[in-house]
Amino acid sequence: MKLLEFKKMKITKCSGRPVLRRASIRAACDPVNSAHHDAAPAKAKPKSRLARCSTNLSMALCALMLIPFTARAQDQKVPSSDLTEVSLEDLMNTKVTSVSRKEQKMSKVAAAIYVITQEDIRRSGATNIPDLLRMVPGLDVAQIDGSTWAISSRGFNGQFANKLLVMIDGRTVYDPLHSGVYWDAQSLLLEDIDRIEVIRGPGGTIWGANAVNGVINIITKSAGETQGALITAGSGNQQAGFSSVRYGGKLGSQGNYRVFGQYFDQASMFDPSGLDLTDGWHQLHGGFRTDSKLSDHDDLTMEGDAYGGIEHEPEAAQLVSLSLPYPQTENDIGHDDGGDILGRWEHTFHGGSQTTLQAYFDRIVRRDNYQMQEYRDIFDIDFQHNLTLGRRHEIVWGVGYRYNTDRTTGTIDISYNPIQFSTSLFSTFVQDEIQLVSNRLWLTLGTKVEHNGYTGFEVEPNVRLAWTPNPRQTLWAAISRAARTPARADRGLSADLATFPLPGGELGVLDLLGSPNTGSENLLAYEAGYRWQPGKRLSLDLATFYNSYGNLQSTEPDTPFFESTPPPTHLVIPLRHANNMYGLTYGAEASVSWKVTKCWTLDSSYSLLKEAMHLTKTSHDTSIVVVEEGSSPRNQFQIHSKLNLPKRFEFDTSLYSVGRLDIEGVPSYTRLDTRISWRLGESIELSLNGQNLLDNHHLEFEATSQSVESTEVKRSVYGKITWRF
Repeated sequence: MKLLEFKKMKITKCSGRPVLRRASIRAACDPVNSAHHDAAPAKAKPKSRLARCSTNLSMALCALMLIPFTARAQDQKVPSSDLTEVSLEDLMNTKVTSVSRKEQKMSKVAAAIYVITQEDIRRSGATNIPDLLRMVPGLDVAQIDGSTWAISSRGFNGQFANKLLVMIDGRTVYDPLHSGVYWDAQSLLLEDIDRIEVIRGPGGTIWGANAVNGVINIITKSAGETQGALITAGSGNQQAGFSSVRYGGKLGSQGNYRVFGQYFDQASMFDPSGLDLTDGWHQLHGGFRTDSKLSDHDDLTMEGDAYGGIEHEPEAAQLVSLSLPYPQTENDIGHDDGGDILGRWEHTFHGGSQTTLQAYFDRIVRRDNYQMQEYRDIFDIDFQHNLTLGRRHEIVWGVGYRYNTDRTTGTIDISYNPIQFSTSLFSTFVQDEIQLVSNRLWLTLGTKVEHNGYTGFEVEPNVRLAWTPNPRQTLWAAISRAARTPARADRGLSADLATFPLPGGELGVLDLLGSPNTGSENLLAYEAGYRWQPGKRLSLDLATFYNSYGNLQSTEPDTPFFESTPPPTHLVIPLRHANNMYGLTYGAEASVSWKVTKCWTLDSSYSLLKEAMHLTKTSHDTSIVVVEEGSSPRNQFQIHSKLNLPKRFEFDTSLYSVGRLDIEGVPSYTRLDTRISWRLGESIELSLNGQNLLDNHHLEFEATSQSVESTEVKRSVYGKITWRF
């Protein structure tokens, strides 16, 4: 069977060389589909096809060095084998749900949103969600050690970036103890993710408190999309070993199911001198999902998973006894065990309106290190109703309740008061999307009202406007208010930061304490953006923002006092949480996507962030301003090349340039990741992946927590096999 057909061969020029078009391009770019059809004998030698793809490869490498901008746009509904036949115009009609909790085309969305599709995931070479998120414009992703990341949007980054809300299939994974996300506990099977929707900017009107600077919504595939068996396995110098097994089948006549299990073993990272540290990590994770059609109007989803992991932690300072004036260092092993179960019932009425009732239970069975242990139960129930009033109003409203209870076991180093704590959250929201001009102008008005156990009522309204003067252009603007409510650590933390001798042989302890008066941080955000498709091969996306923050958290010195427990008697020099800082952040994010040929796409983006923090006149904090202003890079740039080669080969390259972090002493760095894959028929794919190829090792973030010691990301190479049957 021949792969080339030249009934009406047309020759054009690309980069100064003749390029075969039509059937030749189809065969080179999409060999899987081309092999399905009988073809006439080729009238050209195979050398021409190889020469053409060699030219594309050379162009890709040159573009990685020279092209200043490009970005991405792909539709998760397009099979990977057909991707080369789809124009950017079709891809930009991707439907998203995270902005308004209902399905919308991106052309109507009045927000800065980016979608990581399954095709992006497959071709990224990433083995975890944080590395996937590196491709999002304006998102700051930095690895701290082998199992810890700092991820934030538009500033305020840290191990617990407390202004970014993260969800998995509608389940919030934002930890209420420290205000942040344990990324090591979110180790999903990447092949099961349908897409990841990332909103840069506030989403409090829809998702509530803590969706201040951004929302990450991870949406997995339905069970019906994962039928049959999947086996993956791989190994390398950093990814010491990983494997996964998944099987999906029918559940009665109107349902489907899948079950999966995965395991990985990650080797240690480097210290600044290039020596291995003891921060290796391994985890076992398994789960299930079922999707059933109960009737013509009712659908039921059930899903759950459980995980257990062990994390080796390098030497970090800790207090063993106050009789010793200085902290000691030692290696430790942490445990991370938990699980969750979620159910969602969707009902569609005859008139077209729809209701959704969702409930989930999330448990941290055990999370510990040498400093403390945490146990947590969360129960959440949420009701939502989508309806249309007349021809112009699309309304979404809902109510929710969340109950959270935890228990902590502290040490002399760190503890929480009280040891056990429970709180409830009540919420309601409403949002109306009003069509002012048919298919051209939409006004969105909405607000969310929550009552929490710390600060009482919080109100988070927004106003959004989207205008599409023609199908290829969208202009949008938004004004929003969002809030970050206090966490347990803000109110009840007691952490010994340092010990030192005092005159007379006494002991002094610098202690960070929570305050019962800590309030919510708030944001008033102004945003605007522009999307434009000047042609079928080019698309641009620009977003700008101006954020005004109030009541930001500071750390204020308090009156020293003597304490006899734990012994010996010592002088406590307290620092207490307060809300004596305010400030501004502003910047822009630009992305461009260029489909150079049917088998080659270039995506890139650039983001600029500027921050200006200030203290109130009553504040005596001497460090928080420079810490917050220096926690995120001012400039970030990235470019991605996706090239389909003959003989079912793919060659993908990603280049990241990240600016320095001034206060932490972290220099700028450039990261290069590559992937080359080969598909053996429809069932097996082999890939060789390289990460951080330009450096033997580099630092990405300096830890501010005593429980984490920063290590350096090292160059890694791994191979992977994927088998579907």
